[in-house]
Amino acid sequence: MTEHAIDHESINRTYLKYIPVDLDLKNEVDLFIGIHGYTGTATGFEKQTTGGFNDAADKYKFLAIYPQGLYFNSIEDDPSSFVSSWNDLAGSRTQTPNGEICAIDADIYPQYPNCSGGGRCAWASCSDDLGFIKKIIDRAREDHKIRDIYLLGMSNGGMMAQALACKYPTVFKGVVNVVGMQQKDLSCIPKEPVNFIIYGSVKDTVVPPINIRASDGYFYEPMEDTFNAWSKQFECKTFKQSDFNLYDDFEKNIASGCKNDVQVISLLNKDAGHFWPGIDRNVGFCYSPPQSNLNYSECNFSIANEWGNDFLINLLFDFKN
Repeated sequence: MTEHAIDHESINRTYLKYIPVDLDLKNEVDLFIGIHGYTGTATGFEKQTTGGFNDAADKYKFLAIYPQGLYFNSIEDDPSSFVSSWNDLAGSRTQTPNGEICAIDADIYPQYPNCSGGGRCAWASCSDDLGFIKKIIDRAREDHKIRDIYLLGMSNGGMMAQALACKYPTVFKGVVNVVGMQQKDLSCIPKEPVNFIIYGSVKDTVVPPINIRASDGYFYEPMEDTFNAWSKQFECKTFKQSDFNLYDDFEKNIASGCKNDVQVISLLNKDAGHFWPGIDRNVGFCYSPPQSNLNYSECNFSIANEWGNDFLINLLFDFKN
């Protein structure tokens, strides 16, 4: 895995790229982009949050890219005050059409030094992160023969994945938002169809998929509302609900017969919390080589993911059919 830099908005932004040893770059390859969550890092996402996503790249033979969100330390020389995030155009503001994104008694988070006007509830970066990730995609297309592009994100990274699907729906073959419901009344809907999976967990109190208010006093769009809004926008004709068990109990909703033959899928994990599928804890708040030195804790352990990455990747590959 190697670190790369791109100048964006006069800021040196970075991302990691992983090319499996036996990947034939002379032919077309699939690209997977993984986006870390709030206070996460690119290496933390790969090593801990997902339980080794590079192993999945080796297994399924795809190119993997992990962008790094803008970061700062809210307290100088204090690694525990590290903040990183993504501007999904919702968490960077306070006002919604119907009020504010947080309650009067909500926790207030450190705001980026270069951000102003977001209001008291704003907690995310105010930079052009949509343009940054699009620029990474453009460079990948220049450097490699890219066939299909898949996008996955965790928590704030899931919100960002949804925002990218709204902004650039024709770019992606499939998009997964993992435990990243966007702020209430600010959840975006694409103008054009795109395959979309939204994943939530019943026991998640950080970004709840059903209960609107999170434990910190912030309000999130219910997962069912997002599923219904996207299905309506894409004029889906067929709806199917099923329950299944894959280590955890799930409720699955599929909207099909949509414009351009896309599908909208919601997955509700009835047993887990604010975790990536196949992982039983909220981790990834660290960094490790080859990522440049950050004023943050180092990742001193790895996690193995027995089933979660396979589960999501196979769902995305189903969109090829």
